[in-house]
Amino acid sequence: MSEILTRITLPGQRVFSGLMDWGTKSTEEMIKEARKYSAYLRAQSDEIDRALYKEFQIDVIRGSVAERHVREVQRSSRKEIK
Repeated sequence: MSEILTRITLPGQRVFSGLMDWGTKSTEEMIKEARKYSAYLRAQSDEIDRALYKEFQIDVIRGSVAERHVREVQRSSRKEIK
C-alpha cells in the first residue's frame, strides 16, 4: 500500500510546481509550508541579485544527472561555506 501525502499547488503558477508532506495535513499547515518555501526562494533570489560577477562559480560539466567536471570557467571569489 502506498504512503499518504498531502500536496499543495497553485494552479496557473509557472515556477512553483508544488510541495508535498507526509500524512494528512490541514489547509493552514500546507499554506504555511508553501509560504515558508516562498520566503526561502525569495532569500535565494535576493542573494543572486546582490552577488557580484566575480562571486559566481562557473563550470563546464558533462551530464545532468551523473555530473563529470570538464573545466572551470570562473572561480568564485567567495569562501566555501561548510
